[in-house]
Amino acid sequence: MRAKQPSVLRGIITGATAGIAATLIMDQFLKLTSAGQKAVEKQVKLAQGESPWEIAHEQVQQEQQAAEQEGSTEIVARKIAKATGKTLDKEKKKKAGQAVHYTFGTLMGIVYGVSAELIPEATTGAGTAFGTLLFFGADEIAVPALRLAPAPDQTPATDHLQHWAAHVVYGGSLELVRSLLRRFI
Repeated sequence: MRAKQPSVLRGIITGATAGIAATLIMDQFLKLTSAGQKAVEKQVKLAQGESPWEIAHEQVQQEQQAAEQEGSTEIVARKIAKATGKTLDKEKKKKAGQAVHYTFGTLMGIVYGVSAELIPEATTGAGTAFGTLLFFGADEIAVPALRLAPAPDQTPATDHLQHWAAHVVYGGSLELVRSLLRRFI
């Protein structure tokens, strides 16, 4: 069987579809790891003698603080809304932030899909190298440079590791979905 000739259109289609799927998988990974991290922290505090009531109270306070802080995608959504003369309430800002996240994930999927079509080496590491580059380029450099998040040295190491792992999952999922779709397109 002869290999398919490279196609930018096929790269766009497979990349966009894979980008949406990979962003969804990445989101689920982040939710799962966040829940696991909270469970470990709770067990450590219990082992150190804190009461369950104190731990629950701390968790509620942390969740309230996190809900009040804007994530980078929510900041972008708010700035877009402001530029168009609109304002976003808390719920709309959260949804618009998700739209920004999925749009970016889809666009990066297109970049990956087209790159994979034209330069097969772009798939090195089954997409995990791309995920790692995306993590460094976006999370570690661009987002702090645009003042959408604190500087990397102001962020706990565990957050860096969690987000790097999430981007590795994104890249691996991106390549898996893209390569499966490419068989049919």
